[in-house]
Amino acid sequence: MLSLLLAWLANSSVMPLLVGGAIGAASKRVLRPCVGRLRRQVAWAALAALLVHLALVGSGLLRDGAMLDYASVLAAAVAASVLACMRGAR
Repeated sequence: MLSLLLAWLANSSVMPLLVGGAIGAASKRVLRPCVGRLRRQVAWAALAALLVHLALVGSGLLRDGAMLDYASVLAAAVAASVLACMRGAR
């Protein structure tokens, strides 16, 4: 049972990590007065995207690969990037 859970987690976590990381990397250029570090931006965006994805798909609210799943991953990554940028400015 544990092997099935770990296989699902590995398969399900690729998209949010890649999309979140890409949004975090792009936000460094888009959010101009951002003084935070690039590694921090990418990490926070990827982590937020992964957590939202696992919460929504793991709870059964959304199916893996649904349009709302992608939209929630994007929204979480953008929000985390903005917050990480704002925290880096302090």
